[in-house]
Amino acid sequence: MNTVLFYVQHLLGIGHVYRATRVARALASAGARVHLAWGGSVPSSLDLTGLEVTFLEPLRSDGSTFERLVTLDGTVVTEAHQQRRRDALLALLQRLQPDAVMTETFPFGRRQLRFELEPLMQAARAAPWRPLTVSSIRDILQEGRKPRSLAESMAAAHAWYDLVLVHGDPALIRIEATLPGAQQIADKIRYTGLVTPDRTHALGPPSMSAPVVVSAGSGAVGHALTEAALDAPRHCKRFPSGWLIIVGPERNPAHTVALAARAPPGVTVVREVPDLVRVFTAAAVSVSGAGYNTVGEILRAGCPAVLVPYSGNGQTEQPRRARMLQERGLTRMLGEDEVSAATLGAAVDAAAQWRPQPCDLDLDGASRSARLLLNALDARRRSQCAPSPQA
Repeated sequence: MNTVLFYVQHLLGIGHVYRATRVARALASAGARVHLAWGGSVPSSLDLTGLEVTFLEPLRSDGSTFERLVTLDGTVVTEAHQQRRRDALLALLQRLQPDAVMTETFPFGRRQLRFELEPLMQAARAAPWRPLTVSSIRDILQEGRKPRSLAESMAAAHAWYDLVLVHGDPALIRIEATLPGAQQIADKIRYTGLVTPDRTHALGPPSMSAPVVVSAGSGAVGHALTEAALDAPRHCKRFPSGWLIIVGPERNPAHTVALAARAPPGVTVVREVPDLVRVFTAAAVSVSGAGYNTVGEILRAGCPAVLVPYSGNGQTEQPRRARMLQERGLTRMLGEDEVSAATLGAAVDAAAQWRPQPCDLDLDGASRSARLLLNALDARRRSQCAPSPQA
């Protein structure tokens, strides 16, 4: 049985977490032993079935600028905290002696965590059993990175990684569009398709249902969207009631309670749901941010959707994704700076009279990721076992 050590750490949004655990569960379903090294909070709706987990002392970003790392209670992370996490990771590597080591986002992000990721990858490369090393990244990276940062990422990819799994469909976007210099590692890159819920997850009755579903992803951002949604029904001719607002598991619980208390009749506010893709499938219109995970669930559900991409602090990923999907006729878009109760109500009315184009993108990225990784391990094993050519 192949053993895979998969490092997972979210700093703000939780789309990374759902993508990573879907890949991990696909690997486990394919017969691998998957051990997650987990460094953040754990959403209650997350499915860790069939996975082993080591929980590192959790940390997160202190905000969307990613300037500081803090503990979950907001205390600045100390060198001692870093050392304990680093020691725990290296000990886990030695104990498991995995056949493959995967890192989510790194080395093309997570620079704040180099204090533990660089030692981990150096140790993996130097290990006597020489595990396959794999980077797991989304299809659209943050643009505008400094040349020095890009150079460091490329150097790390060259030195420490055998494969770079890009969780996207090249028919939508190729990684070089947002990763300058990607051609330097073209031999390592494999496209997996978009990692979305299995199609069977969209079937069956949802835990909650409403004609209009407004979701703010993790809830770490998207406050303007949920605020506007409280008053939007009175500006919506088609659906003056029957709105469900999902604020996200990273939103402060007290804020969620306060938002629910202000909600008018016909508007329900909840923190999260366990089956978002089913909730989307049952909806007449979805309104949401344009994060990777939420968009994947929308595409799997096939419902009319209005994307409101987060663009604060120079973020480019969500606006690019929303524009591309609108151009393909798969979703509609409302700019974050255009959001108000009136514009949101009008956007829902327009979307209710529109039908998205059939989705022709590869949505089976989890199972394909598992096949690519396990096939690479099999190929390596066969190569190592092949007899040496005789002189």
